[in-house]
Amino acid sequence: MKMIKKIIFALFLLISLTYLFIIVSPKIFKNFYPFGIRTAIVLTGSMEPTLEIDDFIIVKKPENIKINDIVSYKSNDNKKEILHRVIDINGNEIITKGDANNKADKPININQISGVYIGKVKYWGKVITFFTKPIGFSIAITIFMIIMLFPTDRKIKK
Repeated sequence: MKMIKKIIFALFLLISLTYLFIIVSPKIFKNFYPFGIRTAIVLTGSMEPTLEIDDFIIVKKPENIKINDIVSYKSNDNKKEILHRVIDINGNEIITKGDANNKADKPININQISGVYIGKVKYWGKVITFFTKPIGFSIAITIFMIIMLFPTDRKIKK
């Protein structure tokens, strides 16, 4: 049973470090790309059906951007991060559009692009969002503490 506790503790430690690395660090360091990638959660339906609300997405540092790439960029008012498809490139000016939107976005400068979409985990954003809220985090810690503190070396009496 002690081995099981050690395995559970190691898994919890791994999950905690992954949580800090993948979830918290991009929120603190907006252009932080450990290993050249970062993550985000889709908040709107503007890219449906390609990307749906609560999809957990992975973006890489932008290198060469081409038409049809899905890119992440800061809006012109610099208040929010947008993830839309590139539909036209004119020098340093890029025009994007959400797959579910009827019209194109206002042109942006190539320097506003912070990432290029490379993959997703469907609906994983719901799980992450739950565990980043105080109630979800409290539940996870409580379960971990119960597992770690529950005595396992009792002998069963006949």
